[in-house]
Parts: sequence; structure tokens; C-alpha cells
Amino acid sequence: MTDPTADATASSSGPPMEAAATAAPPRGLLGIGAGGLVLEALVLLLAAPAVAAAERGHVVVWHIVYLLAVAVLLIVAAGQLRRRHGLMFASLLQPWVIVAGVITWPMYVVGVLFGGIWLYYLRLWRPTTSSPERT
Repeated sequence: MTDPTADATASSSGPPMEAAATAAPPRGLLGIGAGGLVLEALVLLLAAPAVAAAERGHVVVWHIVYLLAVAVLLIVAAGQLRRRHGLMFASLLQPWVIVAGVITWPMYVVGVLFGGIWLYYLRLWRPTTSSPERT
């Protein structure tokens, strides 16, 4: 006869290190990321009227469309963050926010600030490789 507990441990998916690497992040971390992306989208949405006012009647339509499109993509990325591809999708959008500085220079500053916050968020997302042991 075989021990049922031995079969259960033998059928687990690899060592504990692999299980920790594939584990989902805490729900609070997902909420922080989604909130940051929505805040970034809100800043872009608020920048659109400012760009229109700064042009003094000579509004270039693609400037406004670009800001609105990136804002919508950021909101979609916030909703997709819990899926497997969501983190990569949101990370790929960060350079596009910095590129918005071509439209108006303060967006360079905003884009770099949000990019730095996003890099810190990615650092928080990374699972720890060792668990703390108490002696």
C-alpha cells in the first residue's frame, strides 16, 4: 500500500520556489496598479483641454486624439491588469505616455514621473525568492 500523503506531495507542481514565482500578487497590489493607471489616464484627459487652449485656435486634431487614445488604453490596461498579459500591456504603454511630451513639454515631466512610479510598482510585483525565517 502507498501513503496517500506521499502521492499528494509528489503530484505538486515542482519546488516551492516555482510555486511562489507563479503565484498571483495580492489583490491590494492589483488595486494599487489599477488606481495608478487610472490616475495616469485622468492626467492625460485633463491635459487634452489644456493642449487645445494652448494652441490658441490652431488646434491640431491628432494631438487631442493621441492624448485621448492613450488615456483610453491606460483605462483598458487597468482593467486587464489581473490577467496574465495585463502587466506587460500596461508596461508597454508607459513609453507612449512619455512620447506625449512631443505634444506639450510638461507631458515629458509627467510621463517620466509616472514611468518611475511604474518601475517601482514592477519592483513590488516581483515575488520574493526566499521566505523570512524566524529563529
